Amino acid sequence: MEAKNPYVKPGLEHEVVVPPADDYHGHPNYLYVIIALIALLVISLLSDFVTSIILLGLLVFGTALVKSILVIRNFMHWKYEPLFIWIITFFAVLFILLALFWGMYPDFDLVKVELAPK
Repeated sequence: MEAKNPYVKPGLEHEVVVPPADDYHGHPNYLYVIIALIALLVISLLSDFVTSIILLGLLVFGTALVKSILVIRNFMHWKYEPLFIWIITFFAVLFILLALFWGMYPDFDLVKVELAPK
């Protein structure tokens, strides 16, 4: 005989079960997250003074990556999701970036510079 689930109301057994109260993970310390995001924004803005193109690209895209991970983990609460969700998201973003690259590559490679409008 099955044990009665206290979270399922009678007549609604077919509905999704409400997780128990001890499943609550709490909120991250939003103040630290905001301070980190502001610090990374300042680093991005100060990157205008970097003279090396490679270092500039790494700095701008690196801070953008860290900022997006902070937002996804803390504000979207993905830190509590299983690894499978992260893997699916990684490959979806990778596919989108590759499709974007291969879709735009002919425009960069096949159009002669002297024919491009100025």
